[in-house]
Amino acid sequence: MHELETRDDFDLAQGIWLNAAHQGPLPRPALEAAQRALAQKAAPWSIRDDDFTAVPARLRAVIAGLIGAEQSDIILGNSASYGIDLLAHGIEWNSSDEVLYVEGEFPASVFPWLAMAGRGVHISSFRAAEGNIPSADELRAHLRPHTRVFICSWVNSFTGHTLDVDAVSRLCRDAGVIFVLNASQALGARGLCVRDMAIDAVTCCGYKWLLGPYATGFCWIDPEFRQRLAPPHTYWLPNVWGQTTGMESYSLRADLGARAFDVFAPASFLNSVPWTAALEYVARIGTAYIERHNAELVGTLIGALDRGRYGLVSPECGARRSAIVVIRSRNANVTAEELERELTNAGIHAATRNGALRLSPHFYNSRRQMERTAMVLNTLSWPS
Repeated sequence: MHELETRDDFDLAQGIWLNAAHQGPLPRPALEAAQRALAQKAAPWSIRDDDFTAVPARLRAVIAGLIGAEQSDIILGNSASYGIDLLAHGIEWNSSDEVLYVEGEFPASVFPWLAMAGRGVHISSFRAAEGNIPSADELRAHLRPHTRVFICSWVNSFTGHTLDVDAVSRLCRDAGVIFVLNASQALGARGLCVRDMAIDAVTCCGYKWLLGPYATGFCWIDPEFRQRLAPPHTYWLPNVWGQTTGMESYSLRADLGARAFDVFAPASFLNSVPWTAALEYVARIGTAYIERHNAELVGTLIGALDRGRYGLVSPECGARRSAIVVIRSRNANVTAEELERELTNAGIHAATRNGALRLSPHFYNSRRQMERTAMVLNTLSWPS
């Protein structure tokens, strides 16, 4: 495996970070951009009026390039929940409409819809055969005439199983069901082109695999679908900034497009500036290259684990496998929390989720680190 020449771009010398599914570290270009943004705030005369539009425009451009979308269709948010909340409040609901999800879905994909129950919307779920991720055939069996929305994570946070986005999106399009993809546990570890799929909306946080600061995120909504949504709020700045009538214009603009759905204060210099730098850094490396590298990391880790000691919750191989590896000890007396604690003592940082140990390497990790992690796990001594 050809190691990516990126180790010096991350300040990870004190340990092995295997928790990108929780937080991605800022790469050096993003850290430097954050420092410049802080310096500007300390000297506010260096912040130009044009920066309030230029900063979000640059961020939109790099996100659009990442997912194969038009810059004008990117909605800036602060989380994956933000985009889902926009949809929940923007859809014109009928009293018998159903929102469908899979049991074991991440809570962010579910909670915004629950507030629609007061409008007569039914929130329903079904159990997938494995990994909290359904096949297209499983989903087909649970679609009903009144199913309005199906939402699913691209990669399940708790099991590491991956959705066949192409097949599921086409099924939903054919059935007249709105398909919403939560890309938070995949985008950045792999690529996406919305032009090539029948996706109605993508929502994603920016601080995991996309290496941004916390409270970053975006949403993309198919333009034709977006035009049927009601913007849930109105922010003054895009309505007046740059207008010849200045700040004494109190008329709503009809030409904002996706910007009408932005989170307030989208320039958000201390977040948007470093996140833009992080995304540009990811784009320079390329998600295709990152995906191949991460697949080799995961293969190395799984191959080196003592399978007599550990069982896999995540897929061992195949299209369902992701950059998230989830394991459990075969010793019923050994908890995931104990495994995490022993790894931490060895300078290896992972996470526990739903009673299992979750390891999520990214392109700044190396094969040697995967081998060391497996060695530590394989040599832990436990009482019988």
